[in-house]
Amino acid sequence: MRGSIRVAVAGLIVLLVGLAPAVIAANQRTTGKREGPARRVVVERVRMVNFAFRPRSLTISAGTRVRWVDREGTHSSTSNTGLWDSGVLSLGEAYGRVFRKAGTFKYHCSVHPSSMRGVITVT
Repeated sequence: MRGSIRVAVAGLIVLLVGLAPAVIAANQRTTGKREGPARRVVVERVRMVNFAFRPRSLTISAGTRVRWVDREGTHSSTSNTGLWDSGVLSLGEAYGRVFRKAGTFKYHCSVHPSSMRGVITVT
């Protein structure tokens, strides 16, 4: 009896190992995610300081993460077109977003909209 169980288990393992590539490929098609080493994401930092975004203008490659860091008080990073909104950040808090598509993205601080403005250009 033990021998037949071992043979059955071995057969099941061979079957599962044989199906693994097909299952992984199906997962990639449905989720868009790839198995394997993670891609390194480039991060660019924008500081919120002296009632300004530093740098005010930033040019990045598609796939880059921009991280806004509040270095003085109450600010936000809010897209002019509604693509993102960090919400109000307090001193030391941060907000990040990955820019995947090329374009020009203007933004402002919702607390100080007339004086705090910035632009991200994605190439």
